[in-house]
Amino acid sequence: MQSFLLNPYTWITVLSILIVIFVVLCLVLGSDKKEKSGNKVIVPNSIDIGLAQYIGTREKQDDSFDAFTNANGTFAIVADGIGGFMDGDIASRITVDTFMENFKNTNVNNNISFFFNSSAVTANERIRKQFGDKMCGTTMVSVFVNNRKLYYSSIGDSIIAVYRNGRLIPINTKQNVESYLEELYMSGKITREQALGSTKNRRLMNYIGHDGFTPSAMLEKPVDLKVGDKVLLYSDGVELLSQIEMENILSGKSSVQQMAEIIMNTIVNKKAKNKDNSTIVILDIH
Repeated sequence: MQSFLLNPYTWITVLSILIVIFVVLCLVLGSDKKEKSGNKVIVPNSIDIGLAQYIGTREKQDDSFDAFTNANGTFAIVADGIGGFMDGDIASRITVDTFMENFKNTNVNNNISFFFNSSAVTANERIRKQFGDKMCGTTMVSVFVNNRKLYYSSIGDSIIAVYRNGRLIPINTKQNVESYLEELYMSGKITREQALGSTKNRRLMNYIGHDGFTPSAMLEKPVDLKVGDKVLLYSDGVELLSQIEMENILSGKSSVQQMAEIIMNTIVNKKAKNKDNSTIVILDIH
């Protein structure tokens, strides 16, 4: 036994076995670490989310919002219940709940367009079923982000924008008379005076809960996002702030949650007789 232990070839053999075991363990652990790192890129766990809301001078809050990340990606939504209708708050909540339910229960990546449109149609049906012929509805903007690709759905006049390199860039087009007249003017179909002459330029042409509801507006191709981009969804009450004011806040070093709160506090302190409900969701892309 002693001669066996003193034999140099024995120790060389043992050392070789230990080296092999060490190399195998390193490969296994390294592979596991790389797989986890890969998941971080594909599944946007690195997206920070900021959310804030302000009732304004209204009697009740008609906006609803939510954001959620799972294995499929990150989904966010803002619904602005139409204040001129009695139950705008219920319509916006039905819409947000419908979209979130579908997002959590399906693999959105299988058919992103179908997810957006089927969710909007289902929300419209639920609102119409609950309220019948009673006027009730909501606007809606929502986004789905995966692997730095931005997909969106827009119904009504809420806003989706991307903040990049110091500039806030609108992504969607509002579905109201003002935008419609602007399109006609830009295409040469009406004069500037005709485009500016309507007293109901902000009247909605489409919303969820409307008996003439049409599916949502979407881009055929996703927007490519970059590290440092911020995706914003907000109701039109936030438009009390100018683009420059928004860009100044977004250019700061605060977290996105702090930025969302600063935006709301700025609206609170803004001198204005009438302030609409204001809601914002910000996604910070890492």
